[in-house]
Amino acid sequence: MQVLFLCCSLFGVMYGKKPHILYVVMDDQGYGDVGYTNQTHDIKTPLMDKLAREGLILNRHYTAWLCTPTRASIMTGRYPISLGIQHDVFSSNNEECLPEHHILLPEIIRSNGYKTHMVGKWHLGYARWSCMPCMRGFDSFYGYTSGSINYKTHELESYYDFMKCRYSAKNGVEFREMTEEKGVYSLYLYNKRVKEIVDNHNTSSPLFLYLAMQSVHSPYYAPSKYYSCHSNNRCTMQAMLKAAEELLADVIKYFKAAGLWQDTLLIFHSDNGAPSTSYSSNGNLRGSKGHLWEGGVRTLGFLYSLNKNILPNRGFTNCYVHVSDWYKTIISISGGWHAFYKTTSHSMPDDLDSIDQSNFLIYGKSKTCPRDQIMLHIDPVKRVAGYYKREYKLLVGNQDSSESCSTTMFYPLDINSIDLSIQQLFNIYDDPNETTDIASKKPAIKKELLGDIILFLSHQKPLQCQLPTVAGSYPSSSVPFYLPWDFSHSLVP
Repeated sequence: MQVLFLCCSLFGVMYGKKPHILYVVMDDQGYGDVGYTNQTHDIKTPLMDKLAREGLILNRHYTAWLCTPTRASIMTGRYPISLGIQHDVFSSNNEECLPEHHILLPEIIRSNGYKTHMVGKWHLGYARWSCMPCMRGFDSFYGYTSGSINYKTHELESYYDFMKCRYSAKNGVEFREMTEEKGVYSLYLYNKRVKEIVDNHNTSSPLFLYLAMQSVHSPYYAPSKYYSCHSNNRCTMQAMLKAAEELLADVIKYFKAAGLWQDTLLIFHSDNGAPSTSYSSNGNLRGSKGHLWEGGVRTLGFLYSLNKNILPNRGFTNCYVHVSDWYKTIISISGGWHAFYKTTSHSMPDDLDSIDQSNFLIYGKSKTCPRDQIMLHIDPVKRVAGYYKREYKLLVGNQDSSESCSTTMFYPLDINSIDLSIQQLFNIYDDPNETTDIASKKPAIKKELLGDIILFLSHQKPLQCQLPTVAGSYPSSSVPFYLPWDFSHSLVP
């Protein structure tokens, strides 16, 4: 803890003020859906490419195989397996919620003086107001709570899911369903909200803006003006990315106009690999969203800042970065845990999976990779596991399993949780496309990595996923909105 406090204070000493942080998470954008990875010939992303090539490219940025687990790791600094939500995404009308006892990222950085705002996709539960982003550290939230909505109707399965909310000790929860915006392309609405946030921001405080993009998740759609071709579904993907880049360009423009961009750190990555569709691509990587192959979990990612004092480190890195690492890294550059501890007496948990990569990735002070292993996934439903150590990756179980979980079962995590009859070992530095299984040639390495997985299994909690539907929950025919079930009309401002 003391080391963390010391290194965190160095930013203010060296550069005089804390950086603004713009954290952009794309949705389902694959490794072949961006230009700078050189994995595509039919997609152009000039702005993303420019920012990546002038910043720091994260060649080995890893996430979970689906979006809810990834977003939970960002907010808690834990592997999805440590949270017990690794198998699937959160669904509607049940009690699924990122457990309230976890201290989320925006709670910590808000205590460091940051104004914290979220725009876009939450997907970490909405059963209670205590699950919602506006009560978990964000000064405001504008967006949707589910996994995907229509870009124009803002509906999922005919129920409306587009709201804004904020919380204050004085006024409690204030929220509004944005029904008057129905019919407006959602990226235009995110654009308008970001401009409002930036225009109204008091520059005496640092800004943390978490922009959880709807793009490029299905349903695949963009207004006609963004199309440059119509010959195949990749034309639609190009149009969606052109619209997303327009939004990103406008966000940067608003930061510049407010005098913030010079002192901003941009963190940019996708939440998982692209799904297996004719719209999306993971380039040469094997597999897709929902798999532990590289195509499902190795994502595009980069850092950028105009200010070389904020981001001295440029170029690219082949070192491992797991999405949980952004928790400690962002806390570090925002000022550490000390202010939060002073006001709450809550110490930083000592069992976090997150690693502070600020000295390596951002300041360039360390030349040694902070992380040499990633416990990627252990799934007792599909009975699969994935683990990285040094240059090796071990996959256990049938990676094409389609098993789904029962709403009435708990799945213990133990040696029987995975199918040990199938073990595949890859050198992902030499063989990034996972073409050659070297398990028979490296039995000692395979045994070492499997031993680490089994040791990790020994202290994990059982998994229960897809909780039963709750009677009287929302949305419903009487309340056709995605709202917490402790919703009360008295909360409407």
